[in-house]
Amino acid sequence: MSPNDSAIGTALDRDTVRSTSKLLIGALAIVGVLAVVTLLPGVDRLVPFAPVTFAAVATAVVALAVAGILLYAAPKFALLTRLALSRRGADAESDTRSDRIVENAGGVVHWLVVFGAVLVAYRGLAGVAVPVLNGAAWAYDAAFLFVALVPVVFLVARLTVTVDPLAELVADRVAGEASGSEASDADEPTPADDDG
Repeated sequence: MSPNDSAIGTALDRDTVRSTSKLLIGALAIVGVLAVVTLLPGVDRLVPFAPVTFAAVATAVVALAVAGILLYAAPKFALLTRLALSRRGADAESDTRSDRIVENAGGVVHWLVVFGAVLVAYRGLAGVAVPVLNGAAWAYDAAFLFVALVPVVFLVARLTVTVDPLAELVADRVAGEASGSEASDADEPTPADDDG
């Protein structure tokens, strides 16, 4: 890695961390403002001609804003995860297995954040949607169930393809690396094994 590559990597890290933390701090600030707004007098009154309160409407708006921020930040969290894990593995010899683990870890973080955004939207919109839907509140739950299944499926897929390379990496670290010939010899039975 040349000094220019190192400088670019450091700048990318700093910019990514700065923008990601800015998004998180913004989301926390929005949640804090919501907490203050829910303390205002009359906020627990029903909106005219609707079965929902002003607080429920404010909560829904904030939930949508926070869910949007999380969706926007998901790729940044994935990138930060990849950068953090790549930096740890920079001392060790770079191999395809480690690269797959790092890539899949970034994917896992991405889909966890997307799943979190879906849950935030589900909880935040419930105060408005359930009273409006009245007897059909099950449709609200069913809709979010199907939406939440998308990140869960991708999360399971990422975890599934990470199991083998991660198990091999752990085995290499604990028991030592097996050379290619030793690994193939271990798979084939020897004549002594056949005699029993």
